[in-house]
Amino acid sequence: MRRSTIALAIVSAAPIFCKAQVLIDSISYEGLNQGFWGIHVTPDTIFLGADFSGNVHYSDHTGTILGSLPSGYDFNHGLIRKPDSYLLAEDFTTGGARLFEVSLSGALLNSWTFPAVIGGNSSGIGDLCADGSAVWYTTYYPDFDVYPYAYAYKWVPGDPAPIDTVPLMGEQPYGIALRGDTLFYVTDNLNGDLERIYAYDLASEQLLGSVPLPDSDNDQSPRGLFCSGDRLYMVANRSGGAAFAYQMVYIYALDGTTSINASANQDDFKLHPSPADERIVLEGLLAGSEISVSDLNGRLVLQTIAQPVRTVLDAGGLPSGAYLISARTRAESTTVKRCLVAH
Repeated sequence: MRRSTIALAIVSAAPIFCKAQVLIDSISYEGLNQGFWGIHVTPDTIFLGADFSGNVHYSDHTGTILGSLPSGYDFNHGLIRKPDSYLLAEDFTTGGARLFEVSLSGALLNSWTFPAVIGGNSSGIGDLCADGSAVWYTTYYPDFDVYPYAYAYKWVPGDPAPIDTVPLMGEQPYGIALRGDTLFYVTDNLNGDLERIYAYDLASEQLLGSVPLPDSDNDQSPRGLFCSGDRLYMVANRSGGAAFAYQMVYIYALDGTTSINASANQDDFKLHPSPADERIVLEGLLAGSEISVSDLNGRLVLQTIAQPVRTVLDAGGLPSGAYLISARTRAESTTVKRCLVAH
């Protein structure tokens, strides 16, 4: 195993997202024939869920494998290490993927079926993270051709339905992690999607921004995420595509506030009123950029072009409810805002 140090400041294609987020280190699992996906990190151990075999491997923070646990459940696409057990997310089933709880010795303790979500069953699970007694998880299927391309859900295992929903960028969201009110997720390349780590503010329901992955070729195949407080860990292939690319754990340092910060002046637009009745007024957009309005089921309900000073959307024909408005700002970065319509 090999550990390498990286001193690389993370920057965005739009110059507004990052302030103190730095890729500070990486851990290599070169030579180990395992496709790691789920990840959970403690001060002395990194737990890794293996795709295909479903086994849980554990290493120290230098990348030395200390042991493994056969779980008996293949396609491990999410891993939470609890004091006395593991939660393991199944990859894909058309009738709804499964969540398993196994003891530290591998005995099955409980199992649940992920609930139905927007677009159908929770068929393709991207990753898991803990939020008290609940879990957040991403779904790469169902996915959609327009924004929101996919969703993350908060769910208490055993409940019949999710208790919260977050719209996501990209059709293949995988890793997910939580720090306070900031939800992180990473997207894989599908249909030209950029491989990026995104940050979403649960309190304001706004996308905070994103950073590209270390590999500029957009072929790094990101998988699981884990946040330990001031560190964000991501499983991905080493930089550069190859048939036998080994996997790495990349480590980001987060600043003392939240995570990925957007400039409120340059990367924002004003939206009013909300709730809206007959019209929605947008200000601060790049003239000529495309404005898309979607409902929470991912259906595109309105498209238009931003005007030089302000843009007025006709909301009179929209049913009452919540909508997501996506457009490019004057900083040439795409921002998404939520707006309520009430007639």
